[in-house]
Amino acid sequence: MEKHHSYAMPCGLLLTALGLTVRYHIGRRRFNRRGIGGLQQFPTYGRFILTVIVERVIYFIGTLCLLAGLFLLTITGFNHHFKF
Repeated sequence: MEKHHSYAMPCGLLLTALGLTVRYHIGRRRFNRRGIGGLQQFPTYGRFILTVIVERVIYFIGTLCLLAGLFLLTITGFNHHFKF
């Protein structure tokens, strides 16, 4: 009988950890840019535009990684529970 090795569990954990880490660091950067009035402060308008666009793209990719990791972990759990 051959053993079948599934890489879904480690990939799911890695993607979930990556997604959470990216979302945490982006949120932390946004928090640290806030001034006393609660608004984010940038030195120039160009820096504001570039930072917001790059952060949104990276945040979206982090969210996709998180969802993909959770999906893989869910599929692995179903496969383990129901022995497909």
